[in-house]
Amino acid sequence: MVTPAERRPLFVTDCEGPLTRNDNAAELAATYVPNGAAFFARLSKYDDVLVDVVRKSGYNAGTTLALIAPFFRAFGLDDATVETFSRDTLMVVPGADALVTKVEKIMPVHVISTSYTPYVRAVADVLGVPAGHCSSTELSLDAWDLPPDEAVWLRDWAVRIGQQDLIELPDGARGLADLSSQDQQTVRELNTLFWHELADQAPTAAAMAASVTPVGGHAKLEVLQQIVADCPAGADVMYVGDSITDAPPLAAVRDWAGLAVSFNGNGYSLEAAEIAVASLDTAPTLELARAFVAGGASAARELARAWPAPVPAADGSPGLPVVGVIADDPEALVAASRAARASVRGRHIARLG
Repeated sequence: MVTPAERRPLFVTDCEGPLTRNDNAAELAATYVPNGAAFFARLSKYDDVLVDVVRKSGYNAGTTLALIAPFFRAFGLDDATVETFSRDTLMVVPGADALVTKVEKIMPVHVISTSYTPYVRAVADVLGVPAGHCSSTELSLDAWDLPPDEAVWLRDWAVRIGQQDLIELPDGARGLADLSSQDQQTVRELNTLFWHELADQAPTAAAMAASVTPVGGHAKLEVLQQIVADCPAGADVMYVGDSITDAPPLAAVRDWAGLAVSFNGNGYSLEAAEIAVASLDTAPTLELARAFVAGGASAARELARAWPAPVPAADGSPGLPVVGVIADDPEALVAASRAARASVRGRHIARLG
């Protein structure tokens, strides 16, 4: 019988947010798709609707990365371009290299990311994460040759999507009827596109999208469960995430009495996590990891509660870093997380799910 003392501590983290400042797919879209930033933002909000409002059966958070892949191909992207772009544009959160190096000395580090594999491979190389400890969304653009008529059809749709109004999600929305009439129409139009017209009008593109399996949401949880199952003596997990794709693993780690940490998180991760970190660098994450190894989740929780209050910024915004137990002061931790997220990743990325 395995005793708690024999269980192995594990550090598992998302990539974009806790380790890097990028949104690689959004940046690819902004660079290679006309009006691509708007196009990606609208697909990202549609993804949020399907996960959190409509709760589409079998749909995982992060499926945006599957839906957008044929559009990338239609605009001429290939695997070499994605690989080079991912390496050339990589931006790490300050201290991420030291975080990985120092945490690796006290417990294994795993990365579970919805991001495309070429990007995660670049991150792993720069930060020193073992390749075998990284899970991500496989992407192979070169494997698909889109017929010219399909490419034209997709390019036209990309323009139409980018011109739509951005969907607004009211707090507490639990059905399509809770959205504005205009947003309901946008969702219906995108539903028709992706779940009906795509297969009829662009069957090769539909097959391509279906071949991409994003590692997000419940798929992230499945990867995490497998990592834990591979530990013969069991594992105590510290999980760090920041977005809607991290909500299922964060909630599961809380249920397992592990340490669920939202790092500069949005509302989805803050709702699922126990500890909030709002910081311009990874130093608080490292201190929580050390406390977790030394005394488990309870020790990390005590550290979070004892974290010194920062001096407010000159403009009246929250000083950073802020660390705390979310249930103790949710409003302050949400505000600090929002401010840090916008500062570290930029306001455009901060608004994405």
